[in-house]
Amino acid sequence: MGARPSKLSQRDPSVESNNNPSSNQSVSSPTVVIDGRIYHNIESSSYCLPRDEEEQDRLNSEHFAIKALFTSNILPYVEQRLPDDANILDLGCGSGSWVMEMAIEHPNARVTGIDMSDMFPAAIRPENVTFKLTNIIDGLPYDDNTFDFVHMRQLIVGLRATEWPNVITEIFRVLKPGGLVQLVESDFTVDRGQDPWIASKLEQLLSDRTFDDIHQETRTIEFGKEGDPIAGEMMWSWKSAMRSLKPFLADRLLKNPDEYNVVIERYFQECTHYHWHMKIWALCARKPSSLVASS
Repeated sequence: MGARPSKLSQRDPSVESNNNPSSNQSVSSPTVVIDGRIYHNIESSSYCLPRDEEEQDRLNSEHFAIKALFTSNILPYVEQRLPDDANILDLGCGSGSWVMEMAIEHPNARVTGIDMSDMFPAAIRPENVTFKLTNIIDGLPYDDNTFDFVHMRQLIVGLRATEWPNVITEIFRVLKPGGLVQLVESDFTVDRGQDPWIASKLEQLLSDRTFDDIHQETRTIEFGKEGDPIAGEMMWSWKSAMRSLKPFLADRLLKNPDEYNVVIERYFQECTHYHWHMKIWALCARKPSSLVASS
């Protein structure tokens, strides 16, 4: 089939250039302030975490913890097959840490990060980086067969259960034949239509969309384990996320919402005391070289 953008969106010419940083931030995403925190105000999205500086700190902490957990930003299968001049796309790029590091580690590659929130750097970034304000549930604004590698991480809170198949289909469409995908997810969610077990279902989703060479790695984090800085960092990140979810959870969970912070603190004390575990899945796969995305 001929190259075409998603029917849900328009083609983005900035994938070919990053020389106009201001064009990537010409529109700011809508927000709402609740209890002093800045949240997304996009009705179509299930994402309910904030988009302020405190959340940027949390995302950066989570990025470095996950990188340390898997010892790299990408799995060995991807590293061994990624072209030197790869065209790379990061979906839900957040603060842009993964994008920035990949651009530095792969200086001949072009790395594009997209997110519905403009938390990514506005100007100070490597020359081979482009950021764009895009909501992935509206479709990816790129032609078929555009990217060598698509990365997506920790979108469990950002996608409803019904939205995952379409996002995987869009990833397949924009990948070049032989292109690579990497997905990283954990078993954490809140009840706004998300699937709390999506991480364990990713392999089947990739298989259903005819990706091949599917590889999966898992890591388990034990909270309360002495001398484990990764567990400590992920605990801090998770605690920060739960505190920021107070506007959405307090009324649902408690008769007295004012007790939310005390209850959350007690909960994390018990997680540490009883060495609660969190599992993280990382999967990569390849779009068959003989196929072109179908309509």
